[in-house]
Amino acid sequence: MTPEDAWDAFAQVADNSCQEAYTGLVEEDIAGPDVGRVKVRLTFEQAGENSLAAIAPNGDTEMVEYNEFFACEADFLFMTLDENGSAQVIPEYSPDWPIDIAFDATNGTYITAQVMEDGSVRNLVYTVTNNLFTLVDDVDLGSTTTLTYGQPNATLTQAVNDFWDAYFAN
Repeated sequence: MTPEDAWDAFAQVADNSCQEAYTGLVEEDIAGPDVGRVKVRLTFEQAGENSLAAIAPNGDTEMVEYNEFFACEADFLFMTLDENGSAQVIPEYSPDWPIDIAFDATNGTYITAQVMEDGSVRNLVYTVTNNLFTLVDDVDLGSTTTLTYGQPNATLTQAVNDFWDAYFAN
């Protein structure tokens, strides 16, 4: 793939993944330094606005933002690159953007190198299944995140709802 082709294809998968996250559960199970930590996004119908939480192996929960999910992070980046801030527009490829995207045809993964605000570079490898991100390797942290889309189980749903009930009770 040319850099332009990789950009367009990756951007489409990023949009697909984020849209899928809005239609049901996206569960991100992390292995590596944060082993066992799960990020959960419920639908609006399941939890209203407060549908995002991270759950540690010991059961502690914490707030996360939608752009902290690999399912939506890249889509959010594309939205911030668009000068109009439109989530409907994927900006055209430019070598000047703060992210390089390549496609590795030998294993079907996308490799990204994103220049962060502090000047550091974040290197991620995305595995795609059925046009959705399903595995993300954070090369720098040595962690792997498995993304699962679908309906939540009762335990995860309750943990997210309990977190937000406690948050608003304080």
